Amino acid sequence: MPKSKSTKSAVPWKLPLILAFANQKGGAGKSTGAVHAADWFTHQGRSTILVDADGQQSSSSWVKDLGLVYKVISDPELLFDELPLLASEYDVVVVDGPGNASEVTKAILIRSNLVLIPCRDSMIDLASTGKIVQFVRQAKEIRGGAPIAAIYLNAVKDNTILLREAREALQSCFIPLLNTTLPERQCIKDAPGQGSTVFRMNGVASKAAASAYTKIFTEALKLFESES
Repeated sequence: MPKSKSTKSAVPWKLPLILAFANQKGGAGKSTGAVHAADWFTHQGRSTILVDADGQQSSSSWVKDLGLVYKVISDPELLFDELPLLASEYDVVVVDGPGNASEVTKAILIRSNLVLIPCRDSMIDLASTGKIVQFVRQAKEIRGGAPIAAIYLNAVKDNTILLREAREALQSCFIPLLNTTLPERQCIKDAPGQGSTVFRMNGVASKAAASAYTKIFTEALKLFESES
């Protein structure tokens, strides 16, 4: 059963009822971002459900360990019908998209309010964003501007030539690049195996990672508020 909607406005911004993490390349950080978003919104006092639309179902097993609400839906037609229904029951629906360019991805983009695209700073990963950017552009044309979307750089090392080149490559992209980057941290990699998130872990590194995730979600929410 869904949790009752919270009356506490811990997040002051207008909420995207359906927040999707999308990228057709596996290993980009979609599932990690989606699970951390679900945990973050829950701790902000918002009733939240994670929808695992990835065939590997890695995020659903992870959130089960966290005690969060989740649902597995990998059929595109069912996703199209179910996402708005879930959005009427929960404050936030976080969707973990598949690691491929498919009809499932298109269904998610048609129903989502905000789409976050994690991308690593390698040239291969940067080049692979072309297809998801095309999908987002097409969805925007169909929906008259929605969904609002943003790219964020994931698992980066600070002050490297690669990071600078990645920023330069994405600055001219159709989809805006968030200023905040997610650093490469072992604690983020360890979180699924520990059935935890960096928001629940102790230590300096996990606190720094938690701060980075908070800044990413906050920046994305501000973008959503300003453009919606």
